[in-house]
Amino acid sequence: MQRIHFAWALAAALASTQCGRGPDTTEEPSAGAAAPAARAPSAPSAPAPTAAGVPSDVAKTAVRVPIDGLPIFGNVNAPVTIVAFTDYECPYCAKADRTLLTLRAELGDDVRIALAMRPLPMHEHATAAARAFLAAAEQGKAEAMHARLFADQTALDDAGLVASARAIGLDMRAFEAARTGASTASALERTERLATSLGANGTPTFFVNGRRLMGAQPYEQFRALAAEERAHAKDLVSQGLATPDQVYAVIMASASPHVLLPAPVDDSVVDVALDGAPARGAQRAPVTIALFSDFECPYGVKAEATLRAVEAAYPGRVKVVFKHRPLPIHDHARIAAKASVAAEAQGKFWEYHDVLVAHRDALDRASLEGYATSIGLDSRRFLRDMDDPRAEARVSADETQAAKLHVEGTPTVFVNGRRINGAQPIAVFRAAVDRALAGR
Repeated sequence: MQRIHFAWALAAALASTQCGRGPDTTEEPSAGAAAPAARAPSAPSAPAPTAAGVPSDVAKTAVRVPIDGLPIFGNVNAPVTIVAFTDYECPYCAKADRTLLTLRAELGDDVRIALAMRPLPMHEHATAAARAFLAAAEQGKAEAMHARLFADQTALDDAGLVASARAIGLDMRAFEAARTGASTASALERTERLATSLGANGTPTFFVNGRRLMGAQPYEQFRALAAEERAHAKDLVSQGLATPDQVYAVIMASASPHVLLPAPVDDSVVDVALDGAPARGAQRAPVTIALFSDFECPYGVKAEATLRAVEAAYPGRVKVVFKHRPLPIHDHARIAAKASVAAEAQGKFWEYHDVLVAHRDALDRASLEGYATSIGLDSRRFLRDMDDPRAEARVSADETQAAKLHVEGTPTVFVNGRRINGAQPIAVFRAAVDRALAGR
């Protein structure tokens, strides 16, 4: 079997540039971090039943998440406090925000949301949008601005932010002064320090009464976790350990103050099997880029464009190999992966791949069949091959390999032995290729 040896290093950047494992979009805390403290004390009693649907990787105990100074939506004395680290240009944040709206509608005064800005450097307008939100908060219109910013993520440039401010009736002179002034800069710096201390490196990341929940999880999982925390809060009140307005403070008092550290560097050498995987470029190219990706992931699409630019910059010296890593968070990623396998069976993987990358938002079955016809595939054979168990087996084999390599998010790239996580700038990829060419 043809294999390439990879010396596995720590990600060049955190998963804020990736679609994450399942619904996760951030890196897990180090296994060596201090164990979280126990829950707030309570008198002996039968434990409240655990609500079904809480994800297995949700933190079982709370970490200390201060909310002083954060804009808060909802009842100030709510038994459930959700701190949301968000980015107005992140598509998963928008999806999760709709989930939180549904949760607030169901739970009413039993839940409040504290907004913590976490603009990611990969998003061109995220920082300006965060400061516009904070400027609106200074005028008591945080929630109105928040709704406007997520309502249209394509209107986050300067003109769009000004239009949103006018639409919600802000004092424009005060708004302009605040969004470019020291107050919003300082507030944003504080939340970014808080995010770093908590290991909230990607968005969205949530802390539900201090328990971390990562990514745009399904509504049922938010609901189940909120139900657990509401029951715990009511226990504290009924046992006289907290008054309704003290619940969050009591939970935080016994929560762990520890900082969640990134995983240590792993320099171990692993094998990645490339036999049978579609490849483009010179067969004997000195640099092989193995790409684990998901056709529905926006960061995967961004990385695809970057890799094309890398190939153009190194003609004949770079080969790209595609590996499937469809994530459960994406409704159509798996069927799109199997469709690409069916296209490969007719010798047109890369042609079909390029169409899928160009139409990330339209990957339903009918669209996939239409794309097959558009590039001249035999439609009947395409549909048969897409539904053939061998297509599922092919995708599953790549997923098994990804799991062994701890590829939990997309895109994840290996450049002659060096791992790059996420849709990094082209300079990161060029540096990796130059180092590979130099044999270092």
